[in-house]
Amino acid sequence: MSKSKFQKSFTLVEVLVGTFLVLIVFLGIFGAYQLGLKVIGLSEGKIAATAIASGQIEKIRNLPYQSAGTKDAELPFAQGILDSVTSTILNNIEYQIETKIKFIVDEADGTGEEDSCNWDYKRAEVNVSWPGRFSGKVKLVTDLSPKDKVEEVQTCEIQPGGILSVSVFDAQGIMVISPLIEVFDTANGDLVDSNTPSDGQYDFPLTPSTYKIVVSKSGYSTERTYGTQEVAIPEKPHPIVILGQIIPISFSIDRLSSMSVQARGTKGAGYPVIHNVTFKLRGEKLIGKDAQENPVYKYSQNQTTNGPGSINIPNLEWDSYYFSVLTAGLDLVDIEFPPGTSTLQPIGLPPNTSQEVRLILKAENSLLITVQNEETLEPIFSATATLSNSDLGYEKTQYTDEKGETYFIPLEEADYNLEIEAPGYSPISTTVFVSGDITKTITLEQVE
Repeated sequence: MSKSKFQKSFTLVEVLVGTFLVLIVFLGIFGAYQLGLKVIGLSEGKIAATAIASGQIEKIRNLPYQSAGTKDAELPFAQGILDSVTSTILNNIEYQIETKIKFIVDEADGTGEEDSCNWDYKRAEVNVSWPGRFSGKVKLVTDLSPKDKVEEVQTCEIQPGGILSVSVFDAQGIMVISPLIEVFDTANGDLVDSNTPSDGQYDFPLTPSTYKIVVSKSGYSTERTYGTQEVAIPEKPHPIVILGQIIPISFSIDRLSSMSVQARGTKGAGYPVIHNVTFKLRGEKLIGKDAQENPVYKYSQNQTTNGPGSINIPNLEWDSYYFSVLTAGLDLVDIEFPPGTSTLQPIGLPPNTSQEVRLILKAENSLLITVQNEETLEPIFSATATLSNSDLGYEKTQYTDEKGETYFIPLEEADYNLEIEAPGYSPISTTVFVSGDITKTITLEQVE
């Protein structure tokens, strides 16, 4: 082959590089094309949905004030001639139309005795959504006011009710921004109304009845009302809305916290880790009292430490907490909070914090084992220790920590069989008599 012919040819590497570059260009064009299709699809859907929503809004505005409502509204006074859910087809796409109409109590117009009628105006909300690859949703809101005082008074006479005024505070007594307030019918459990007021306060116009209120927010604690079928004497019972009256009720929620609890032995035993300790954690906040007038606590749960002798308990409400050990044979002799500082119960847990608590436990009989390398006397991590007594029906396997230690507690006074093994070491079997707090060091021979 001549030199000129060789210069005009392409190597395999050049072909691959060229193909790769062309592929990058076309992938970019294809991505831009897909993005363009998505933008066009969303724009077309949004334009059509906006037109449908605007038409529904105009329809609502042209209705007589008393007729502006939905047929199946939960509250009788919010009922009217409109369908709450309907659909229409435009450009071969089916759009779903959801309509909600609520009465609004406006403090600017006064409430209670300051205002002869607290049902100030209605708020209509229209949501239009469409399915498909480029699905979406459009929301339009408008307010409907009575044309004069006469029509406002007629509203109060024809559709009477009361007002439930809900306020939501945090642990410092500051109003919570945009909490979710839900109002449920206590008879059937259906959601009657809900709102997320930006200032933490909202007035719900409701028919005279009893309602369940639940207040929550993402990352926050939850508070609610209770019925006598749940708690004999509720601390915060379901409120009763009375005709023509404003019923105030307040709730307190704040950011959730967590607690890391460690179970350790007594100081004399060098704070060894205790495995699988079950304890009860109880707060001070009450939801009420039972039929015998005993307190019913909002938080009271049993917890068990895991292998490393600790447990992380998330999603705890700010409160003061008490600990009681449930594992038989173990006594709670001290609490360190933070670790290294002895304290008394209860343990205070502020909002939006993470606290470490150490439970110091003691038993009449215990065995602390330290496993070491026979030559270097260095601790052996994650060695398997099995302690057993067939007469007592006792057998437990634990693993040594970074200090080569594992702690068997509580035990009965008796002779026990002890088996120790670790990868790379010769296993060993022995017996040990336990009476009181016993410490034993085991050395293993390393296998070459």
